[in-house]
Amino acid sequence: MLEDTKAALLDLDKVTVFFRQLEDECLVANSPVCYQVEGSRQALRVTLFLDSCHFSELPSRLQNGGSLKLHTVLFTRALERPEGVSQQDYAAMEEIQQRTNAVSLEKVKAYYRRLRAFYLEKSNLPTDSNTTAMKIDQLLRPLNTLDDLCRLMQSYVNVRHSAQGHPSGVSVLCVSSELCNRLGACHITMCGTGMQRCTLNVTLEQAMILSRNHGLMPRCIMQTMDIMRKQGPRVELSAKNLKVMDQMTPAFPRLFKLCLPPSDGDL
Repeated sequence: MLEDTKAALLDLDKVTVFFRQLEDECLVANSPVCYQVEGSRQALRVTLFLDSCHFSELPSRLQNGGSLKLHTVLFTRALERPEGVSQQDYAAMEEIQQRTNAVSLEKVKAYYRRLRAFYLEKSNLPTDSNTTAMKIDQLLRPLNTLDDLCRLMQSYVNVRHSAQGHPSGVSVLCVSSELCNRLGACHITMCGTGMQRCTLNVTLEQAMILSRNHGLMPRCIMQTMDIMRKQGPRVELSAKNLKVMDQMTPAFPRLFKLCLPPSDGDL
């Protein structure tokens, strides 16, 4: 699965996205986005056709035929040691994960350096000195947070596997998620059965996204997580995977223990 995902991401790096305005607009709400795909696996061009309302919201560069390149990264970490795998083989598996994470982190840091240079470029700042100082101060706070997240990610990427053979550096999953969110990226969480993916993403992370981006009050996060574990994808996946225990592995960061169902078994 890991090798297949890495191969798919390499193909996505060859995708270029263009935007065009629809000639015959469909005024039906929630209609699917029309698109056209051209090229080969070595160079793929995807054209998205948008209605005039959404097309007008694009930057002028994209309205005039400019393109977007996809920058794909993969952060991976085993949450528990597979049954029947020797300590030596498991150590080799962790080495592969560490190399994958290290390569991805370098790509993220390179993208961040270009983004930081763009925002702090003098030509992109106000000409008035006082306004410039205020603007730089506003920019430095989120940029410094990104610096801290990059350093934290580096410490997790460099972590050595434990002598007992237990998963280590699992926090790379939630920290990489926060780093990508702050860089304006979208991310997809994957796992083998969907159980742990829902524990990580549907329950806690979506509650955090609602709080960060959609005005959910922090005091309502616990109530929101309680609602999410009683209905929706997590319950549906539990029904589909009757033989898979929906439980927290010991390697999970302590924060995710908030997502555990009550000990009495009542969702």
